[in-house]
Amino acid sequence: MHEDEESPTVARGLLRLSTLFVFMAVGGYVFWDTFSEAAALDRLKATAKNYRYTESCDSEGNFIVSASANCVDLNHYVFIDGPVMKAVRRNCTGKPAALLSFKKGKVARTEINSVQKMLQFHARYGTNSPCGANR
Repeated sequence: MHEDEESPTVARGLLRLSTLFVFMAVGGYVFWDTFSEAAALDRLKATAKNYRYTESCDSEGNFIVSASANCVDLNHYVFIDGPVMKAVRRNCTGKPAALLSFKKGKVARTEINSVQKMLQFHARYGTNSPCGANR
């Protein structure tokens, strides 16, 4: 009998089982990070925290002059940073205009991702996609 043809041992079985669990854990984390609402909100919160705002808005998305800078016009949305992040969705997105509140269970993950990507794009390039254009 050759050394390569040894019978399975308990140690080898445990090693294979632990390797399987490690791959499942990493795969589960990647899946959660990609598709969960909580992860999308965390990414939006991090993007909003690092953004340099130049305009001031009230909690309804109306531009005002007597407050600190807390909002940005992204054409498709007016994003408002605050204790509760909000966005005013314009009807040019293909959906009816609405005030979105970024709390868990209040807004779709696709909306969260759209606002986050538009905020990143505006921060990087200083421009917006025109209202009515395909996203």
